[in-house]
Amino acid sequence: MGENFRSRAKNNLVSGIMIASQALTFACIPLVAVSFMSLQIGQYRVISELGAGGMGVVYRAVDVQINRDVALKRLRSEFAASPAVLERFRREAQLQGRLNHPGIAQLYALVQTEEAFCIVMEFVDGVNLSKMVPLTVPYAVQVMIQVLEALQFAHDSGVLHRDIKPENILLDRRGVIKVMDFGIAYALGAERMTREKSLIGTIEYMSPERILSQPIDGRSDLYAVGIVFFEILTGRLPSDTASEYDLLRWHVETTAPPVSRFVEVPKWLDDVVAKAIAKKPDERFSSCAEMAGMLREHARRSGMELPALATLVQKLRNERVLGAEELRNCFATTRAFLDKEDLNSAQRYLADLIRDNPGNPPLENLHALVRAARLPSTRLEGSQREDHQDLSLQLMRMVCAENCGDDAGAKEVLSQALKDHPDARVLRVLAAHQAQQAQAAGTPA
Repeated sequence: MGENFRSRAKNNLVSGIMIASQALTFACIPLVAVSFMSLQIGQYRVISELGAGGMGVVYRAVDVQINRDVALKRLRSEFAASPAVLERFRREAQLQGRLNHPGIAQLYALVQTEEAFCIVMEFVDGVNLSKMVPLTVPYAVQVMIQVLEALQFAHDSGVLHRDIKPENILLDRRGVIKVMDFGIAYALGAERMTREKSLIGTIEYMSPERILSQPIDGRSDLYAVGIVFFEILTGRLPSDTASEYDLLRWHVETTAPPVSRFVEVPKWLDDVVAKAIAKKPDERFSSCAEMAGMLREHARRSGMELPALATLVQKLRNERVLGAEELRNCFATTRAFLDKEDLNSAQRYLADLIRDNPGNPPLENLHALVRAARLPSTRLEGSQREDHQDLSLQLMRMVCAENCGDDAGAKEVLSQALKDHPDARVLRVLAAHQAQQAQAAGTPA
């Protein structure tokens, strides 16, 4: 099914672009200086949603004053009326603001308006570890060394993460690991902001002492690192329990199986992971720095060459093939930008997709069409330029609708375009082509 969709999307889009290119060869759409996206918070214009968590939603946005991409973490509206939650959100910003390290996503600003309360952070253009598992031993060791070095800096600054998991560890396109979301971190020795027995974090990676509401330090983060290490080596968690209660009991009572039960690894790596996820903090490494140093030393002694992670980025890109549903989502997102006449964001979005997912002709062709629509022209002025801008946008909307599987939407766009531009030859050709396809399929045009 995925291959059939890819073939259909490619053929429809290529034919559409070949026809539409006749109208775009010498024309232009001026650079869009103002976005029409519906959400703007202060000086930050939202591009897309990156994810949502218990406390808020994270958007990709642009700082319109300096044209810089940022990640915008917005507190959910239902929490905004709570002084206690607002204080916790401010504490998050204060904690992360103390962490200036290349391996930690940087905090830029704290923004409060009448409509929203947000943290503005570095936008990390990359992929999280959950999308990479399993990794080969050299890559896994190199990744964890960078994670440990970032966490050691945080611990030295008096900050625990408390929610280390693959989704909070990103590899950017330069090959640099970034530890994300210190949103539930707290200052060592600071007054606790949650009830004594509340559990904040992800239980698959939670240390026994946290589950038991015992005092914690950097070794609690180390336990989570050990679980993540196990997962990126084996492609699975060390526990196979089904319920949350059983998983909590497993963390407290059950010794993890060795990594070598599932994949072939050196004995020293088995020992390092086992020590990191020991049940008692005193049986673990004393610090992230000690564990990182141990990994480096064992790699050196065994002759293991630790590869540059930039090579992993390239490897992941070469292996990445978008599936049918992902392609539909890409076309749907592009269509949303075009509906708001935001070619600037459409081109940025497509360029990022193509860079990270090469070898996807439908996206490459659509990107070429968007770029062609923005080429400067000296041959169109005034109303001609406006007419061409509208015609180009309608053509691209039709292409997106068709490749989303929305044939009815594509027909509707084409019908409206014919009404708005009755003299446009490219539309008449497309309408005739659409009628021929409908006739061949035995459906009404």
